[in-house]
Amino acid sequence: MDESGWAGLLTVPREVTLADDGTVRQQPAHELLALRGPQLLKSTGLSTTDDEAADLGQVGRCFDLTARLTAGLTASGTGEGSLRLVTSADGAEHLDIRLDATNRQIIVGRDHASLDPRAHGGSYPLPCPTTGPVELRLIVDHSVADLYLSTGQTLTMRFYPVGDAPWRIQADGELEYTVEAWELQPTAVDVDLAEGHEA
Repeated sequence: MDESGWAGLLTVPREVTLADDGTVRQQPAHELLALRGPQLLKSTGLSTTDDEAADLGQVGRCFDLTARLTAGLTASGTGEGSLRLVTSADGAEHLDIRLDATNRQIIVGRDHASLDPRAHGGSYPLPCPTTGPVELRLIVDHSVADLYLSTGQTLTMRFYPVGDAPWRIQADGELEYTVEAWELQPTAVDVDLAEGHEA
């Protein structure tokens, strides 16, 4: 933080590999699958621009989500669809993960991610495969979001939600989706630290 004179962030462990084309690819460490608890939602469907956003279900403040997304490309459509993490009761506070099928990008938008006036907005694009559906994984721990694409592209950001309503996932725009999410369980180290014990 500017006021404190420092800034830092810890994220989940990652596996880093070098692809045949020389690019660096990152994925969450395989061991993180062991932290998945009860499944929170599983939804497959199709949203259109003629409908209200489809409500896929509730998630907690710590969750692990996978999605397979295909944005529609119709004569009347935009070729865009979004997954939205809604963190306020009225929907005003939300983090958007938008698939732009025309430009083959995933765009993470946090302009509405926090109602705190000190929070920064902005949009962050990641290239995605030139053909076929986009597969992604989103790991959220309160105000930290880690987004991983199956291509090895990744983005980590803070988004500072202040709403106290149950969080929920929505699909909006022209989007064919399969989405699953699991609660993330704390590790023994997390529990010890929360209870004031030395790790």
